Amino acid sequence: MPRRLDDISKTDFAYQQKLHSLAYLPNIDRFLDLRYPKAGRHVVALRDAAGRLLRRASIDSCLAARAAYEAELAEQTRAEQQKADLATRLAPSALAPCRADLTGPAAVNQLADDFIVQSTRNDGVVFVDLIRMGWTGVQLKQHAPAARIVAQRRQVRQVMEAAL
Repeated sequence: MPRRLDDISKTDFAYQQKLHSLAYLPNIDRFLDLRYPKAGRHVVALRDAAGRLLRRASIDSCLAARAAYEAELAEQTRAEQQKADLATRLAPSALAPCRADLTGPAAVNQLADDFIVQSTRNDGVVFVDLIRMGWTGVQLKQHAPAARIVAQRRQVRQVMEAAL
């Protein structure tokens, strides 16, 4: 069977498959891209009108399908990166800073502020919510009595200022 002048030989075809990590599956007449085997993508082998395999065109078709798939992966990666960038820009304003590194008067003042904010809820000040805000159990046990006194004094002062 003579090969077409614009097609490649069987030896070159086998070499191109190895070079580009492609596998020809003759039973189903399709190519499998071995670089992305989990993608489950098969490329149909191209044939001429007489039914002969067009080797060069089939290899080019497989490489074009790979390029399209890699572009799709790059687009997904870019979209994920945009989401991550947006999250890093929004996170500082949406999340309260961690309070685990506060000590001494700074911890008492911040805990007093948190008590005032949390006391506006129906449940009042809840230990679990303070933990979610970044406080540690040791800090709460150490600074809670002083913070309660400071918070009560601030609230009394606000009431007195409002009355005047």
